[in-house]
Amino acid sequence: PRRRDSVASLTSVERDGDAGKLALSDDEEQTLSRYIRKCDRRLMFYLCMGYATDSLNKMALSNAKVAGLTQDLNLQGTDINWALGVYYLGCLLFQLPSNLVLKKVRPIYWLSGSMFCWSLVTMATAFVRSAPELICCRFLFGAVQSGYLTGSLYYISFWYPRHMVRRRMGFFFASSGLGGIVVGPLCSALTSAGGGKLQPWQYIFLVIGAISLTWSFLGPIMLEDYPDKAQFLTDSERQLILRIMEQQNTVASSQQVRFAQVKMAMADPKVWLWTTIDFCANAATQVNGMFGPTIIESQGYSPAVAQALTALTNFMAFSGMASIAYIARAVRGSSTAIALSNFVTMAGFVMALASSSTAVHMTALFLFSFASPQPAAHGPAWEMANLQGNTKPAMAAAITAAFGGLGPLATAFVYRDQDSPKYALGHSVCLAMTVLCLVATLVLRAVLARENSRRDQGRQSLDLMDLTEEQIQDLADNHPDFRYRL
Repeated sequence: PRRRDSVASLTSVERDGDAGKLALSDDEEQTLSRYIRKCDRRLMFYLCMGYATDSLNKMALSNAKVAGLTQDLNLQGTDINWALGVYYLGCLLFQLPSNLVLKKVRPIYWLSGSMFCWSLVTMATAFVRSAPELICCRFLFGAVQSGYLTGSLYYISFWYPRHMVRRRMGFFFASSGLGGIVVGPLCSALTSAGGGKLQPWQYIFLVIGAISLTWSFLGPIMLEDYPDKAQFLTDSERQLILRIMEQQNTVASSQQVRFAQVKMAMADPKVWLWTTIDFCANAATQVNGMFGPTIIESQGYSPAVAQALTALTNFMAFSGMASIAYIARAVRGSSTAIALSNFVTMAGFVMALASSSTAVHMTALFLFSFASPQPAAHGPAWEMANLQGNTKPAMAAAITAAFGGLGPLATAFVYRDQDSPKYALGHSVCLAMTVLCLVATLVLRAVLARENSRRDQGRQSLDLMDLTEEQIQDLADNHPDFRYRL
């Protein structure tokens, strides 16, 4: 049957991007506020702390490197680079299907189960005895961890109204900085303590894995699958959020995988521009995560001090990621905020390349540690706020996270020990990546602005009257009443 009235059901929120356009009563506004507070304190808290522990696990290897792992395993040449980089290959192979699996598996088990598995892999890494074993463990870690990032982003998108998604995703990405702040002092303490039957680097993997393993057990307790079935909500809260999500076509619990939207995501040039932004941003962002302790040690600091100082660089990263949503609001656009962060990042790498001074190198490290994570944190949030449909956002998030997440591979092999202490090759590559990130951001902004202009002028040739309800839903963000956020 033809559904002429279905157009209205998709447009009232998306036309203005504001839940307030639903004409909520004062009581409903208060109900929505209560709902958001509950989700923030319960769901977002769990997801953010989980992502912080994920950051701990990812940074365990770079800290173990300066704690004696290289010598104990007799790593040669690019062995450590392969161990750092192969993690992202594992992510690539398993992230693409992960969000589609999430629509078939209960989210509370998928997210907490992913954390449980990566914790076991991290703990098992404490007992490797050779480079091949280390590389295998890191590949497996990337594979089992891959579902958490994209799954969390998708999970957030069907719990919050569209206009609230970017800020929550900003908080989510910023939480990885919390893990970074903790990992330096924690690994420094474990390295300095020594003793026992194990080496300091083995304790690093065991303790960090145990932390995330403990947190994974809380997942089935703190998380719920979908808002319309959540037990911690009242009936009025469930009814209101269901009404809002139906307007946005994001009621995930009642929808199946739409393969038309899968194809749409894969063929959408905008998705690949967001992926390019994420790829380039991640290349620069992971300099601190993968090589922060090594770069600091190369400036003349002891391993324990270098690990402790990474708390400061990771605090800068946390500050950058936590502030980007507010910067975007201040400058009235995600693209403008990302472009500004690109300029600051470029300034940091230029400083590092232009001087041999330890003080300048450390200042540059702090500078690009602050600015480089901002596009990586805000880009996916900008993307998810600009996609509609029940399947396209999931597939787009998986594409961006999988291929965009390969950016650190460009970093993993260009920060070589023989380039210490200036690391000119690595800094040059990251500078080039940041320039490309800026170009992709400006191009994407122009594409989105042009499409909005076309729709405002009614130049999108599409007759909704000839479409079924399912066909209208499969338009996703191509719906003529949808407007992109710049």
